[in-house]
Amino acid sequence: MNRIKISPLAMASNQEIRTLGPIASQRGKVGRQDNADGQSSTVLRRSQDPSVFVPMHYERNYAYPLIVWLHADQQNASEVHEIMPRVSMRNYVAVAPTIASTDEAWTQDNPSIYAAHDAVVGAVAEARSRFNINPQRIFLAGGGAGATMAFRVALERPELFAGVLAINGPLPVTGTPLCRWDHSRKLPVFWAHCRKSTHFQQQQLCEQLRLLHIAGFSLTLRQYPGDDQISDALLGDVNRWVMENVNSKPGSKPPRAK
Repeated sequence: MNRIKISPLAMASNQEIRTLGPIASQRGKVGRQDNADGQSSTVLRRSQDPSVFVPMHYERNYAYPLIVWLHADQQNASEVHEIMPRVSMRNYVAVAPTIASTDEAWTQDNPSIYAAHDAVVGAVAEARSRFNINPQRIFLAGGGAGATMAFRVALERPELFAGVLAINGPLPVTGTPLCRWDHSRKLPVFWAHCRKSTHFQQQQLCEQLRLLHIAGFSLTLRQYPGDDQISDALLGDVNRWVMENVNSKPGSKPPRAK
């Protein structure tokens, strides 16, 4: 594990950390690619408008926890409307960013990582501009490839989140996802694994679990029967874990949403 090399996400400005505002005036992130003449050209991977879940009987005078959901493989941002009613109809505002119309939005290359980070930060800013959100209770969650990207963003920017939830997704293995291990090990982690998952094998889970223990992480690991389908029992545990963290961390009164 290389603890010296700094990830691109860890180099973002302190101002962005404080405000949770978009990195740039346009959503998306600039990357480089070679054209037919061998010259480098600029490529902007644009994030689309996030999909928002509003709790039943929304109360504007209550500062809600926010769940940022990164969709699973072969899904899109609309998955948040399937997931959140099974978590809770009342407890949270949720937002689901996306960076592309393809099914492989959360690939682990540098342009995609930059774009995912920008999409997450932009989605949080969008939610906070429309709803009363407690900035100390923002949780990043995802399923499958979205879980891996949630790990990536949260472990490299732990100061932005109250916790990370990964469902049937391994840790990222490229780059330096644990480059800020001394800070990110304080981040609450909920890791859910289905024993018959086709893309996240038990052996990989055990290897990565040992890595996190060596790095000093304290996490909640839950295993469930079945394949990669997200069960109601799993989402019930998600709700309980998030609410335990919300209730155990009294936060200062946040500013009301505009």
